[in-house]
Amino acid sequence: MSTKVLKLGHIGGRTFLMTAAIIAAIAGLFGVLYLAWFTEEHFTRSFVFEASMATRMNEVPQLRGSIGESHLTYGSAFVESDERLFGLRLILAISEALYFLLFIAGCASIIMICRRLWKNHPFTALAHWAMLVLGAMAGMTALFAPWLADVSNHLAAAELGIPGTATQIPENAGDVNWLVTSAEFSFQDANHPLLALGIVLILLSLVLRRGQRLHLDTDGLV
Repeated sequence: MSTKVLKLGHIGGRTFLMTAAIIAAIAGLFGVLYLAWFTEEHFTRSFVFEASMATRMNEVPQLRGSIGESHLTYGSAFVESDERLFGLRLILAISEALYFLLFIAGCASIIMICRRLWKNHPFTALAHWAMLVLGAMAGMTALFAPWLADVSNHLAAAELGIPGTATQIPENAGDVNWLVTSAEFSFQDANHPLLALGIVLILLSLVLRRGQRLHLDTDGLV
């Protein structure tokens, strides 16, 4: 009975590994297709970004109101431009491509790990480096992708003549509600869950490295 349970567990584990690898392969393929589609969209559709609305205190327009217990206010607006802005579109495309590349790399890592587990050789240098690279990519994406998006928006606003800071609002702005953007980036702007995932993956790569060394030291008994 014990032997039969072990066989069933072995078959179930193999089935899970095969299913996970197939799903990862399909998802990775869709990731590649979406990456190509989104990149093409960045250079053919209108360039859209969000900016904060600003005006001088003595020229605040009467756009506030209330309906019952609900209150209406304003603070930002979406700017849509059909200008070429090639460099800015490229920066924004790179910021979003980082997420797609991370997803595709994650799918490839899943396939590789499933293959290692299928062969009962999980502690390999390839698995260690795959987790290390994936963790580093996650950390870089968490930090650089939001920053690149902010830089793209800031440069687009400057290209279109929109003030980059509130101090650049003209003295006699009149009834114009100026939009301001900022290229300043702080740790609070980072993608914190993705950054935490990157740290976990890097630590996991170190665990796999220790496992590989222990595997070699014990002549493959581990």
